[in-house]
Amino acid sequence: MFSQRYIHLTTNNKMIKNKTTQKELAEKFLALHHTDHTLILPNAWDAASAKIFEAAGFPAIATTSSGISFSCGYQDGEHIPPELMLRVVERIVLSTGVPVSADIESGYAQGNENKFTKFINAVIDTGIAGINLEDSNSVTKKLNDLEYQQRLITKVRELSSKKKVHLFINARTDAMRLGSGNLNARIAESIKRAKAFQDSGADGIFVPFVHEIETVAELKKEIKLPLNILIEATLDVAELKKLKVERISTGSGPSLTTLSLLKKLSDKLRNADHWDLLFDKQVNYADMMNYFA
Repeated sequence: MFSQRYIHLTTNNKMIKNKTTQKELAEKFLALHHTDHTLILPNAWDAASAKIFEAAGFPAIATTSSGISFSCGYQDGEHIPPELMLRVVERIVLSTGVPVSADIESGYAQGNENKFTKFINAVIDTGIAGINLEDSNSVTKKLNDLEYQQRLITKVRELSSKKKVHLFINARTDAMRLGSGNLNARIAESIKRAKAFQDSGADGIFVPFVHEIETVAELKKEIKLPLNILIEATLDVAELKKLKVERISTGSGPSLTTLSLLKKLSDKLRNADHWDLLFDKQVNYADMMNYFA
């Protein structure tokens, strides 16, 4: 499934430096979820976007599966070859000095626990500090069996412990989108799964697709692990901070915003004679060269 290129890291000096500090970065990432401040976690899709986030002062960075997939020419939802996803994650880790959490979707195994084990070993070897692990199937578009998902979380904890890295497991539940029943039923299912994931060794709970601040408040009241909320246009960051939500993610937002700017520029280049947008640079060539010096 995975070539040796992705399972065994290369040995240039930069790689060795990141490899030897992975344990420390993972511990730092865990600590960032247990402070008096909400962790704002931007989602990068390549090394360049990760460096820009790092230069802005973010103490940690996450990846976005959709952003990486789109940039490599694939749909989101585990259509990208897992070894290619690993390669991009590895480049992001190597290019930054802050903890990186990888969005690994459902683990690229489709129910095959042996494939899942191989993938988790490979993803830990990229040097990451944490992962998002979804509890839904990208093919069936249904929630995974709860006991099966608990086994996956337990397996990740076992594998990371063997490598002497406390990998931050951000257990994601898609119950708000794929659960049955009304809003209250889906909230209850999210809370039920969060508690089961905590018992299985998760470090945090990620509940995306929440649109009402009242729902966030109910989740925060019942979920004891650090709560991760995906920002939506209907949610106010200041209100999320007041609720003491431990982590706010941007998801595909930054990558889509960047592509929206590119679309606007494309329209200018194709249809206008004034290309002012082309020269309105917040990041220039020299900046990018310095990021990777």
